[in-house]
Amino acid sequence: MAKKEIKKWVETHERKWKYHADPVSWFGLLSFFGIWVGSPVIPVACIGSALAKYSNKPLMGLVAYYSYAYFFPAKPSKFVLWLYGACLQRCYFKKQTVVVLGEEVKRDDKTLCCFHPHGALSCGWTLANASRSLGSLTTNMRWLVAPLLFKIPLINEVLRWNSVQSVTPQNFKRVMALGENISIIPGGFHSAALFQRNKFRCFVMKRKGFVKYALQFGYKLRPCFSFGEEKTYYTLNAFEKLRMKLLANNNMPPVIFLGKYGVLPCDDFELTCIVGEPIQCPKIEKPTAADVDKYHALYIEGLRKVFDDHKAEYAHTDAVLELE
Repeated sequence: MAKKEIKKWVETHERKWKYHADPVSWFGLLSFFGIWVGSPVIPVACIGSALAKYSNKPLMGLVAYYSYAYFFPAKPSKFVLWLYGACLQRCYFKKQTVVVLGEEVKRDDKTLCCFHPHGALSCGWTLANASRSLGSLTTNMRWLVAPLLFKIPLINEVLRWNSVQSVTPQNFKRVMALGENISIIPGGFHSAALFQRNKFRCFVMKRKGFVKYALQFGYKLRPCFSFGEEKTYYTLNAFEKLRMKLLANNNMPPVIFLGKYGVLPCDDFELTCIVGEPIQCPKIEKPTAADVDKYHALYIEGLRKVFDDHKAEYAHTDAVLELE
């Protein structure tokens, strides 16, 4: 019996620079990742200055910032979204591709895109956000991230300008009630802590909350896998059990990583995001544990299919998907 042909929607960007990333994309990614990694230093430095009795002014400035951010939170900016997309579409990696299997993602289509793996800094998720296939400007996608990031100066504003929101249960359900498309990384910081170069590791087997919400609001689940994410950074992988324990107690990702340009990822390879076929969830107001387990199993099956069907083309035939 002939294998059914699956329709594909492909968006590809190839860089024009032979030996290094396009300078425009380099600057765009550096500004985003640089703020992401560097901004946590700000509150630490301000508090440290006060405790060391060097100066209280930085701490006073920090209090003023948080007061202003609370009463006047930054709002999404179409200009920032356009600028961000324009920069990253210039191609940081050798080739950047988003492949959507089956039906394309349309505006307000009650679609939940779930990205794997997290990697050190979620390069696949970040570049998919800047694409025309999945970006907020074209699909009205709501990109949800850890609430912790909205408590940190600067990265809070950058995320809000880019229409990124918190992945708290309350906000998750609020967005779903509106029927808007959503993108998340189910593994979160736990998946980041598992990251190892050249390995395909995802933390998802114990993550079922997103499936429960998809059932409650009748959403489509779409497993997404970023090939190339495993090559983006070198990491220190010792003391994994201790690092996972620290993460459980403090909700902080204990990941030590290094890219080609420090905070920027290695760039001498292709990065391809595969968006799997939709798994339609029935609308069940109060899904049982059995309902959640059933559709979580279907989701895992879909994720494995996305990986196995494309690993020969975008990784290698012996590649193994490790789900934890």
